[in-house]
Amino acid sequence: MNLEDMLTLLPSLIAAVGVWVSLNNEVAKLKGRIYRLESDNDELKTMLKECVEGIHELKILLAKKGM
Repeated sequence: MNLEDMLTLLPSLIAAVGVWVSLNNEVAKLKGRIYRLESDNDELKTMLKECVEGIHELKILLAKKGM
């Protein structure tokens, strides 16, 4: 392979590296979003459990008062 062939392929190689870097950045962003959504989901489940427990306590208190 001579120098002219290498210079001809150089823009394609640079473009391929650019696409690879861009895709890696997108994957990293998506991983961060997934982690955040999973974390939010866990927090939501915890809050719902607390609400259900509170509702059960209210039912018990109301039952004790005869309502």
